Amino acid sequence: MRFSLIVPTLDRPAEVEAFMQGLDRQIFRDFEVILVDQSGTDLYEDIVARYSRKWPVKHVRSDVRKPRHACNLGARQAVGEIIAFPDDDCIYEPDTLERVNAYFRKTGDQGFITGAVLNLDGTPTAMGRWLKESQPLNRHSIWTGLIEFNFFMPRDLFEQVGGFDENLGPCTSFGSCEGPDLALRLMSVGAHGYHDRSLLVRHMDKSSTLSGSRAYDYGTGMGYVLRKNHASVRTVLTFFIRPLGGTLLSLLRRKRDRATYYFRTLQGRLAGYFSRQTCQIARHTLRENIS
Repeated sequence: MRFSLIVPTLDRPAEVEAFMQGLDRQIFRDFEVILVDQSGTDLYEDIVARYSRKWPVKHVRSDVRKPRHACNLGARQAVGEIIAFPDDDCIYEPDTLERVNAYFRKTGDQGFITGAVLNLDGTPTAMGRWLKESQPLNRHSIWTGLIEFNFFMPRDLFEQVGGFDENLGPCTSFGSCEGPDLALRLMSVGAHGYHDRSLLVRHMDKSSTLSGSRAYDYGTGMGYVLRKNHASVRTVLTFFIRPLGGTLLSLLRRKRDRATYYFRTLQGRLAGYFSRQTCQIARHTLRENIS
């Protein structure tokens, strides 16, 4: 088995159906799907039954409603050489798996690869800042070159670093950046990362409505991961100065909602970076690195 695709899901059978339809258009067909169902219902029985006739589908149930716990749970069932964690509401392009397979054949299954994002209608996404060209990734560019649902790695590397940090992501105190955290830990054991602009996955754009609470939640995750992984002064300052600048510029332009959004982002990043839990884990990881 070449690919294991672990898909956490909760009460979204229509989105999972669309994802499966995207898989049915794949040029490269050597994969399994591990659907980690957190719904506690039989919502997915029909989908599992139908698509199991086309490729292996494992239906794993979880009573814990936490996406990165679901990812780690599903990964323990995986048998593929390459592992990935697509969102249940994303759609692969027909050549997505073919491109990933070609990359790993060329590199000998070392390191990891990530790519770009399109909106569901094929237009450019509004999801943050992204690298404009294909390039190797480093500990600074990982922040603008990686997205969790378009992120492929050898399963043995994933297992070597212990999988996802379950303190990160939705339904936790640190609401984002579980992908960069995993990538940074892969780099810490010698893995190389690559951003391929032609490796595309479609995903619904985030709401254009500015949400201060969402900005704060996402910010806490980034602050946590920056501190935990001992990011450089340059990287820390970059991601603290940007929302500060956005706050001030928005105030000058009298865009109060946008200023609030940037300010809450900054507050979240500071809260995540300086939280007691983050400081404790940063000391722990530093001792591990020294030893």
